[in-house]
Amino acid sequence: MPVFKVVEGRLSEHYNHFREYEFESCRATATRLMGVVAMKISWKGRADQRARFFQVLHLDYSEYGIDDYREFECIPGKEDYGDKKQEMTSLWNHFISVMGGSVVSLSAPVMLRLIEMALPLAGDDISREYDSEENIIFRHEALLRLSLMKDALEEHGINASDGEPESIISTVSPKRLATCETINYFVMRLVDCDIDAASYLSTISRDELSLSELTRPGVQTLMRSSIRKSSAAEDLPSDGSSFPYRVRITTMSRSGYHHSSFIIFLDRDYRSRDARVTELRLGTTTKMSDFESAMQISRSEYITVFDVPDKILNGFDGRYISTLADTDPVAVPNGWLYTVYNKNNSHVNKTEYRLGDDVFGYALLTIGGELILMSNKLDNIGNFEDSVVLSMYASFLIIKGRYLLDTPVFHTLCHRHAVLFEDLIETDDN
Repeated sequence: MPVFKVVEGRLSEHYNHFREYEFESCRATATRLMGVVAMKISWKGRADQRARFFQVLHLDYSEYGIDDYREFECIPGKEDYGDKKQEMTSLWNHFISVMGGSVVSLSAPVMLRLIEMALPLAGDDISREYDSEENIIFRHEALLRLSLMKDALEEHGINASDGEPESIISTVSPKRLATCETINYFVMRLVDCDIDAASYLSTISRDELSLSELTRPGVQTLMRSSIRKSSAAEDLPSDGSSFPYRVRITTMSRSGYHHSSFIIFLDRDYRSRDARVTELRLGTTTKMSDFESAMQISRSEYITVFDVPDKILNGFDGRYISTLADTDPVAVPNGWLYTVYNKNNSHVNKTEYRLGDDVFGYALLTIGGELILMSNKLDNIGNFEDSVVLSMYASFLIIKGRYLLDTPVFHTLCHRHAVLFEDLIETDDN
């Protein structure tokens, strides 16, 4: 009696395309201490050496395991070859610009291990602040494709590295961290309940870190931190080998905002790569009211508004303005939003850290015909203006006004359909 079985075609998500290719390279962002890593994995055709298969993925080591996953099969001679290659490159460049870290090369075993370390968080049994049926379906499909990739590599004797977590994390982390970087990254990872990365920056045991008061509210985002070195006698360690730093932070969890103060001790061994957190003495941790949290995280906005005539509005292309040249616009209710990121994560190496300092500034091209620039820093808004004035649009764009606002309005403006800037200001004033 004949036995029937399903044979998956190449268009099926269950078809193992990876068997037709061999692993070529993996490029990854060195951003593990931010809690995320993006990868671009390249495969070379076994039958056709010109053919390439690419994976671009975004790993999240806090809640979701995997945030984004795309595949691109690029075969020379096919009609869609150029479009697919361009789409893949655009997506990868977007991750690089947003994440701000350097890019490193990984071996296949290390790549597999980094993926394996993230994927347990992709399961359906994890409690998440935001999720949807669409996201759940996406993660199932991504897990399936990654399992097929793993199968294909194992068939050729390539397995995940069995190195210690610290050595794996080091491959996608910045080297020679400064004092404030160490403290901010450590706090960032600890309040995010990312114990692997917090342990990488500390000599404190994993159990002690897991039981810290700072992890009690669950997964949190570090919104703000303030660091100062302490010389108070009561802060000095008994062994005299560590340096005390007083830290105040504001964090956001699903239950609200929290304010905490504590002392962190750093012991820098100059024979090793970086300082390590040796002790954490918690002072106070309190839940904040909405008013208190607003006062803590609110920031001034420097805004410049240009009038955009219709003949420019309809064909506007941000690539002709230097600060927007590498930024793709995103559609919002009131037009098209450009987000310009800084080139690196130097904002983490500050005694006063704020979430969002990785953003250089924003530009909004509104439906009503305005180009609105915004930054939280005066120097940045000046550079933004210069890039517009020196662009090919200079003779057509007229400045309508410059503003310094203590109450944030820019993101509200983005999400109000067909509203002009002055209309919003007048409405809010009333």
